[in-house]
Amino acid sequence: MNNEHNTDNNHLTIKQYLKIGLLLTVITFLELIISYIDIGFLLVPILLILSGVKFVIVVAYFMHLKFEDILISKIFTFAFVLASCILLALVSLFIYDPSISNR
Repeated sequence: MNNEHNTDNNHLTIKQYLKIGLLLTVITFLELIISYIDIGFLLVPILLILSGVKFVIVVAYFMHLKFEDILISKIFTFAFVLASCILLALVSLFIYDPSISNR
């Protein structure tokens, strides 16, 4: 039984790291531009989605989740979705709280 892992498939090339870094930079720049545009109530959902995309990219490539077993990816995805739903539920509780009078 061979317990050694093939590490060749778990490492990215410098070119791939640069592409990922450029993509993360572009998304961050897009977030910055969007934050200065007056788009009303869509601002927060758009920024949350873009931040979620960046989070998934970082976790997939820099934490090597992309190269792990599919079960670990599914468990992580479930936990991420659950945490996001809890966050949105808590935020909505504070938004629609009738005790907050300075709106």
